[in-house]
Amino acid sequence: MKRMKFKYAYQLFFTQFIILLIACIMIGVLVSHSLKDYFYQSQVDDLTSYGETISMDIRHSPQDATIQVLNTYQRILDVKKIHYTIKNADDETIYPTQLNQPLPKDFSISKDDKKKLKSGETVSKKIDNRFNREMTIVYVPIMDGDKFVGSIVLNSPISGTEQVIGTINRYMFYTILLSITIALILSAILSKLQVNRINKLRSATKDVIQGNYKARLKENNFDEIGALAIDFNKMTETLETSQEEIERQEKRRRQFIADVSHEMRTPLTTISGLTEGLVNDIIPKSETDRCIALIDTEAKRLTKLVNENLDYEKIRSNKIKLQKTRFNGREFLELIKEQLDYVATEKGNKITVDIDKDMYIYADYDRLTQVFINIVKNGVQFTENGLITLTGTQDYKESVLTITDTGIGMNTEELEQIWERFYKADMSRTNTAFGESGIGLSIVKQLIEYHDGTISVTSEPNKGTTFTIRLPFFQDNEQ
Repeated sequence: MKRMKFKYAYQLFFTQFIILLIACIMIGVLVSHSLKDYFYQSQVDDLTSYGETISMDIRHSPQDATIQVLNTYQRILDVKKIHYTIKNADDETIYPTQLNQPLPKDFSISKDDKKKLKSGETVSKKIDNRFNREMTIVYVPIMDGDKFVGSIVLNSPISGTEQVIGTINRYMFYTILLSITIALILSAILSKLQVNRINKLRSATKDVIQGNYKARLKENNFDEIGALAIDFNKMTETLETSQEEIERQEKRRRQFIADVSHEMRTPLTTISGLTEGLVNDIIPKSETDRCIALIDTEAKRLTKLVNENLDYEKIRSNKIKLQKTRFNGREFLELIKEQLDYVATEKGNKITVDIDKDMYIYADYDRLTQVFINIVKNGVQFTENGLITLTGTQDYKESVLTITDTGIGMNTEELEQIWERFYKADMSRTNTAFGESGIGLSIVKQLIEYHDGTISVTSEPNKGTTFTIRLPFFQDNEQ
């Protein structure tokens, strides 16, 4: 059963609505309660003030004028709906004289309050009478020095106060209702904006899932969603770079496979044709030795192609072991020259060696031979009627070997890519691929790094290229 989704915009809206509603109810209750307490205390203060004034006048007025004063006060207080009663020390009503019955039980006070009253303290209380109307009652003591002689009981209904509070509550309710409405409208707008930002992120994420790594979001540091957008853009930039690199490597890989297939097809076709000719006696006996020599040459060419790939995989997986020895550098470079002189001569090039006869190199002889043959062959392939120079010097704790040609050189873009596997130079610039299988220089760099050495290259278009190899030198102990 599919569960119904509760949209994030609604979640934000209802959450803020509930928070606002609770806050407004609490504020309304607190304000209403505070206002009621304030008006009650204000009424108590007013009644107390009237009671003290009446008490003072009773003590200072002539006895025959007391009733007249009290009646005057009653007429004044009637306007404010305040009534008062005077009681003697025995709790008997002495004013108004026509009030023969005792005060209602609601008007009575506790024993503790009576003690306070007799000690000169004013006592107040709030009651609900039989008509379900709230009333404030204040008991003001009448003292003769320190002697309690009676009390004035003032009472006033809280109806007027309740009306004021009701009016205030009504206006407060309208204000709160308006505030909630405005707040909810703003909340809905803000929620919509936030959800729109999230939806943009979702849309961009779908683009990434579909392989579009160019998707970008508007960045800002205003909040966490803005920070998430920044992180998202960094992620897509990384993915786009990785995708471009994968596509570039894949293109090279396809080109490499095509080139290797072509390289292998030629010797295989030659071997197959010559073998078939020998088996069927199509080739004359006088050509047999030459055919066998050609088959051997093509077989070695195939072996070289396969070994180059195997070497790269061994190097990449760290499965080769170097057998380092100390050997004479001049003899080494002279041997490289001798092996490749015939190749250089075919293109009108000349190989020269410039190295001190007493210079020694500490390295794996076979692997370093592989490195030099690879680089020198590349130099020969990109040079016509030029010069390839092999030099060697002994620096502090290292041997420095260079291979310099006067060929077509390379531009900056090519220099940045020649060490990558499958890279081959622009075929239109020469009739031979750069590194027969396109992995030669990648192997070279790996082998030099296994020697704890470094290899660098400088080149200038149409002027030539120089490879510089630096190998740490450790002299073997003499026997």
